[in-house]
Amino acid sequence: MPDPSKRILIVDDDHSIVAGLEALLIDDWEVRAAYTAREARAAFVDFSPDVVLLDMNLPDASGIDLLHDFKMYAESVAVIMMSGAGTFDRVVESMKLGAETFLPKPFEYDTLALTLETVSRMIATRRELVALKRAEGGEAEKLPGTSPAILQLNQLLAQIARAPSPVMIEGESGSGKGVFAKLIHNRSPRARAPFVDLNCAGLSKELLESELFGHERGAFTNAMATKQGLFEIASDGTLFLDEIAEMEITVQARLLKAIEEKRFRRVGGVRDLTTNFRLIAATNRDLGAEVAAGRFRADLYYRLNVVRVRMPPLRERFEDLPLLVEVIVRPLAKEMGRAVPAVSPRALKKLETYPWPGNIRELRNVLERAMLTMSGKEIRSEDLLLESGAAPVAKSSAGMPATDWEIRALDEVINDYVAASVEAAGGNVRKAARQLQISPSTLYARMKTKGVAS
Repeated sequence: MPDPSKRILIVDDDHSIVAGLEALLIDDWEVRAAYTAREARAAFVDFSPDVVLLDMNLPDASGIDLLHDFKMYAESVAVIMMSGAGTFDRVVESMKLGAETFLPKPFEYDTLALTLETVSRMIATRRELVALKRAEGGEAEKLPGTSPAILQLNQLLAQIARAPSPVMIEGESGSGKGVFAKLIHNRSPRARAPFVDLNCAGLSKELLESELFGHERGAFTNAMATKQGLFEIASDGTLFLDEIAEMEITVQARLLKAIEEKRFRRVGGVRDLTTNFRLIAATNRDLGAEVAAGRFRADLYYRLNVVRVRMPPLRERFEDLPLLVEVIVRPLAKEMGRAVPAVSPRALKKLETYPWPGNIRELRNVLERAMLTMSGKEIRSEDLLLESGAAPVAKSSAGMPATDWEIRALDEVINDYVAASVEAAGGNVRKAARQLQISPSTLYARMKTKGVAS
């Protein structure tokens, strides 16, 4: 029997090569095959492979482009490039993009087996090191900041991380709800198991059910193969459902049953499957008001509301802004391959007088744009392009931001940044979605419904 924890995706337009590789690997690996880049992208999202055997030349795209997309979607996946006519430059390019190794075709099975064994050990070691670092780091993983709200959240984090209870995180878009959910998982006994997240916004009832529960082959049109749902993938780990208020009410009923009974059925299935995940949910709405309006089930609300956390908006924690700027700028500089820039006092002052309707996500976008366009080694005030429609933040006598400024509607700001992020990513929606910390499907939906896309 193949090991379900070892998944390999074979991408090659030569059917005979694919058939041969499948025959060689089927006893030890769960195998999926794709013959075009389009098929490969769909299979990658659906199958979530640990390893990809990727041909350099495909009929509808370059393997290099596909490698880039795979690494943008799941940086931890191990990609082994294959080619019968690979040049040194292309090999080097693939390695720079994160390929583990390169196999010139034709290759012997012993060479492939040895390569897969090495890659498997590397993946296992990498996961073990991450888990050990999390376990040993303990208190080191926390929200950056010294404001009273953040200090209180970090104290709460230490208390709730080790419990199995559901957690409800409330807060404005971009305030760090997903970051806090990941911290809970990393500091919990489930840290070595998967952290699986799903943004419920923009997903139809059918697609959401398929994502959560999985489906059996033939359950509906185009269900060509059995698919595991996130309940299965997250078993023994953590399932994070963002924007849960967007979930259709009939799906809410199935979710409640799965939480309470720890079992469920795939779409089109007749057999009960067991699961044991910790649920963390997040929303930018008032769930109490959603219950009163009949849009959210009261029983699910009370089940989720065991531990309730509120993420403060950035305008309520301005004393954390200098540290947040540093935390954001350092990894951005590493991604861009440049030195970490300084931030001028005038630039920092400008940041502190802006209301940040898009919160930390908007701050990151502003800093990234400044780093892309800055001419020197310092981010200056004029490098910061802020929304002109947002009034400056008024300060109270205690130095805290007042709450009576006028700002543009949050939805308008988000739409502008969606368009700007997609443009900055060169039209690559997956890359833009990663930068915005939302799923590609959510970004597609917003682009379509809000007129961001043509």
